[in-house]
Amino acid sequence: MSIYTDMIPVTVLCNKPVEGLNGAQKENFIPVAEIEVVIYKNDSFKSIQSVKYEQSTHNGLTFYKGFEDGKEYRLQIGMTVMDVTYFNVVGKYTTLLLKEISYG
Repeated sequence: MSIYTDMIPVTVLCNKPVEGLNGAQKENFIPVAEIEVVIYKNDSFKSIQSVKYEQSTHNGLTFYKGFEDGKEYRLQIGMTVMDVTYFNVVGKYTTLLLKEISYG
């Protein structure tokens, strides 16, 4: 099976903080790109020693190379939103560690 058949369209959101009424910074995620990505759920039976991997709920692969260090990203898939906790743009694919956000 090819990963190309599992790719789905998603919207990449980047955090551009704005100043709130009280002067504090607040999150403001704006769309920056429409990309194709394949997302797989993590195996909950694996014992992982890294906190970075332990906190992620999904892994992703994409051809998109526009992720920049020091910026916060999210992926929006329909009504589902996932934080990009880690990305690596080296190689043919960009690898992503994702954490699903649940509201309410």
